[in-house]
Amino acid sequence: MQILYVVVVAYFAVSISIEDLRIHKIRNRKLIYLSSSLMIFSVLLPGARVDLITGFFFFTIFTFLFFLSNAFHKSGGIGFGDIKLIAVLAFAFFDTGLRSLEIFFISLWLALVGHICLHLLIYRKFPYRIAMAPNIFFASGLYLYAPIALLLPQ
Repeated sequence: MQILYVVVVAYFAVSISIEDLRIHKIRNRKLIYLSSSLMIFSVLLPGARVDLITGFFFFTIFTFLFFLSNAFHKSGGIGFGDIKLIAVLAFAFFDTGLRSLEIFFISLWLALVGHICLHLLIYRKFPYRIAMAPNIFFASGLYLYAPIALLLPQ
Protein backbone atom coordinates (compact mmCIF):
# COMPACT_ATOMS: atom_id res chain seq x y z
CA MET A 1 0.00 0.00 0.00
CA GLN A 2 2.91 2.34 0.76
CA ILE A 3 4.30 1.80 -2.74
CA LEU A 4 0.93 2.68 -4.26
CA TYR A 5 0.92 5.87 -2.17
CA VAL A 6 4.34 6.90 -3.52
CA VAL A 7 3.33 6.01 -7.10
CA VAL A 8 0.12 8.07 -6.88
CA VAL A 9 1.92 11.12 -5.45
CA ALA A 10 4.69 10.77 -8.06
CA TYR A 11 2.09 10.50 -10.85
CA PHE A 12 0.40 13.72 -9.73
CA ALA A 13 3.78 15.45 -9.29
CA VAL A 14 4.85 14.60 -12.84
CA SER A 15 1.42 15.25 -14.36
CA ILE A 16 0.90 18.63 -12.70
CA SER A 17 4.50 19.71 -13.36
CA ILE A 18 4.36 18.86 -17.07
CA GLU A 19 1.06 20.68 -17.47
CA ASP A 20 2.41 23.73 -15.66
CA LEU A 21 5.55 23.72 -17.81
CA ARG A 22 3.48 23.52 -21.00
CA ILE A 23 0.61 25.95 -20.35
CA HIS A 24 1.54 27.70 -17.07
CA LYS A 25 -1.70 26.61 -15.39
CA ILE A 26 -2.55 24.16 -12.64
CA ARG A 27 -6.03 22.79 -13.09
CA ASN A 28 -8.37 22.63 -10.11
CA ARG A 29 -9.55 19.19 -11.21
CA LYS A 30 -6.08 17.70 -10.72
CA LEU A 31 -5.71 19.39 -7.35
CA ILE A 32 -9.06 17.98 -6.24
CA TYR A 33 -8.00 14.49 -7.37
CA LEU A 34 -4.66 14.88 -5.56
CA SER A 35 -6.25 16.05 -2.31
CA SER A 36 -8.90 13.31 -2.51
CA SER A 37 -6.19 10.70 -3.01
CA LEU A 38 -4.21 12.05 -0.08
CA MET A 39 -7.30 11.95 2.15
CA ILE A 40 -8.05 8.35 1.15
CA PHE A 41 -4.46 7.31 1.86
CA SER A 42 -4.54 9.10 5.22
CA VAL A 43 -7.41 6.81 6.21
CA LEU A 44 -5.84 3.63 4.79
CA LEU A 45 -2.20 4.10 5.82
CA PRO A 46 -1.12 4.47 9.44
CA GLY A 47 1.85 6.73 8.59
CA ALA A 48 -0.08 9.08 6.31
CA ARG A 49 -1.80 12.05 7.88
CA VAL A 50 -3.93 15.03 7.00
CA ASP A 51 -3.75 18.34 8.86
CA LEU A 52 -6.34 20.94 7.88
CA ILE A 53 -4.76 23.61 10.08
CA THR A 54 -1.42 23.36 8.28
CA GLY A 55 -3.09 23.54 4.86
CA PHE A 56 -5.03 26.61 5.91
CA PHE A 57 -1.92 28.17 7.48
CA PHE A 58 0.16 27.79 4.31
CA PHE A 59 -2.78 28.87 2.14
CA THR A 60 -3.22 32.07 4.17
CA ILE A 61 0.47 33.00 4.15
CA PHE A 62 0.94 32.38 0.44
CA THR A 63 -2.35 34.13 -0.44
CA PHE A 64 -0.97 37.18 1.33
CA LEU A 65 2.21 36.87 -0.77
CA PHE A 66 0.04 36.50 -3.90
CA PHE A 67 -1.77 39.79 -3.22
CA LEU A 68 1.48 41.48 -2.24
CA SER A 69 3.28 40.37 -5.42
CA ASN A 70 0.37 41.41 -7.64
CA ALA A 71 0.15 44.80 -5.95
CA PHE A 72 3.78 45.66 -6.68
CA HIS A 73 4.29 43.90 -10.00
CA LYS A 74 1.55 44.23 -12.62
CA SER A 75 2.63 41.23 -14.72
CA GLY A 76 2.00 39.00 -11.73
CA GLY A 77 4.05 36.97 -9.35
CA ILE A 78 3.11 33.67 -7.84
CA GLY A 79 -0.05 32.24 -9.38
CA PHE A 80 -3.09 31.20 -7.41
CA GLY A 81 -2.83 27.64 -8.75
CA ASP A 82 0.62 27.48 -7.17
CA ILE A 83 -0.85 28.62 -3.86
CA LYS A 84 -3.54 25.94 -4.01
CA LEU A 85 -0.89 23.31 -4.80
CA ILE A 86 1.20 24.42 -1.82
CA ALA A 87 -1.90 24.26 0.40
CA VAL A 88 -2.73 20.71 -0.77
CA LEU A 89 0.84 19.54 -0.15
CA ALA A 90 0.95 21.28 3.22
CA PHE A 91 -2.38 19.68 4.06
CA ALA A 92 -0.80 16.23 3.68
CA PHE A 93 2.91 16.53 4.36
CA PHE A 94 3.94 19.64 6.31
CA ASP A 95 3.89 20.63 9.97
CA THR A 96 2.22 23.70 11.40
CA GLY A 97 4.35 26.56 12.62
CA LEU A 98 6.63 29.36 11.54
CA ARG A 99 9.71 27.12 11.62
CA SER A 100 8.04 24.76 9.17
CA LEU A 101 7.04 27.67 6.93
CA GLU A 102 10.56 29.03 7.07
CA ILE A 103 12.13 25.72 6.03
CA PHE A 104 9.65 25.27 3.16
CA PHE A 105 10.17 28.86 2.03
CA ILE A 106 13.97 28.38 1.98
CA SER A 107 13.54 25.12 0.09
CA LEU A 108 11.26 26.83 -2.43
CA TRP A 109 13.74 29.67 -2.96
CA LEU A 110 16.56 27.17 -3.51
CA ALA A 111 14.46 25.31 -6.07
CA LEU A 112 13.52 28.55 -7.85
CA VAL A 113 17.12 29.77 -7.98
CA GLY A 114 18.19 26.41 -9.40
CA HIS A 115 15.41 26.56 -12.00
CA ILE A 116 16.36 30.09 -13.06
CA CYS A 117 20.08 29.21 -13.24
CA LEU A 118 19.30 26.15 -15.35
CA HIS A 119 17.15 28.28 -17.66
CA LEU A 120 19.97 30.83 -17.97
CA LEU A 121 22.47 28.11 -18.83
CA ILE A 122 20.26 26.54 -21.48
CA TYR A 123 18.63 29.57 -23.15
CA ARG A 124 21.15 32.32 -22.30
CA LYS A 125 18.37 34.68 -21.20
CA PHE A 126 16.46 35.41 -18.05
CA PRO A 127 13.02 33.76 -18.00
CA TYR A 128 10.02 36.08 -18.13
CA ARG A 129 7.72 33.47 -16.57
CA ILE A 130 8.55 30.20 -14.89
CA ALA A 131 6.38 27.26 -14.02
CA MET A 132 6.46 26.86 -10.26
CA ALA A 133 4.82 23.43 -9.91
CA PRO A 134 8.06 21.46 -10.47
CA ASN A 135 9.81 23.76 -8.00
CA ILE A 136 7.03 23.33 -5.44
CA PHE A 137 7.27 19.54 -5.65
CA PHE A 138 11.07 19.72 -5.46
CA ALA A 139 10.89 22.08 -2.48
CA SER A 140 8.44 19.70 -0.80
CA GLY A 141 10.95 16.90 -1.29
CA LEU A 142 13.72 19.07 0.17
CA TYR A 143 11.46 19.94 3.07
CA LEU A 144 10.65 16.30 3.79
CA TYR A 145 13.93 14.53 3.04
CA ALA A 146 16.82 16.98 3.23
CA PRO A 147 18.92 17.20 6.40
CA ILE A 148 17.41 20.61 7.16
CA ALA A 149 14.12 18.81 7.75
CA LEU A 150 15.77 17.14 10.75
CA LEU A 151 15.31 20.43 12.55
CA LEU A 152 11.53 19.96 12.45
CA PRO A 153 9.74 18.18 15.27
CA GLN A 154 8.30 15.18 13.45
